Amino acid sequence: MSKVVYLLGKGDGWDAIKDVPKGSVIYGVNDACLRTPEVTHTFHMHDLKDFHNNKVTESSTRLMINHCQEHPEMPLYTVRRYKEFPNCILYPLEEVTDYFKLPTPYFSSGPEYMIAWAIKEGFEEMYLYGLNMSSHEEYYEQKPGMEFWLGLALGRGMKVHMQWKQTSLLKTKDDKLYGYFMKQWRNY
Repeated sequence: MSKVVYLLGKGDGWDAIKDVPKGSVIYGVNDACLRTPEVTHTFHMHDLKDFHNNKVTESSTRLMINHCQEHPEMPLYTVRRYKEFPNCILYPLEEVTDYFKLPTPYFSSGPEYMIAWAIKEGFEEMYLYGLNMSSHEEYYEQKPGMEFWLGLALGRGMKVHMQWKQTSLLKTKDDKLYGYFMKQWRNY
């Protein structure tokens, strides 16, 4: 198994993933597989029927469903099983929670499920593309969960690469260290 995994979101910088080596393991969130057909695993951690019936997400969900049906070799991790998708895998929430010895499951966004699964699968290095948590909703509601899972990855020795210009992850609000009032620096 490859020791490197690439995680693909839909935020700024998602298109830089074109530079990854052919045959790489790429986890994509929701309909990211439509932007990058090289996605090898899709994580759609919503009820597909709810997304399909929502006017905002209906079109992209329909296209993503078609893509998944045309690519039965690509695992599709979801919150429930769908008989129309032979590649649909119920995300093993209890197994993951037990693996990390969490007192309670803590997931506030789809990419966190990807990070948890990448750690559990034994990857040693992870690249994040388009997973910035920079929009207003993401920043306040999802950034803490992403940082929790990135902390677990780093604490287990995984090397994590991010797009520092686009991301709000692992940054203070003003990009300065508390108490020192100096700009944060990057070691990656």
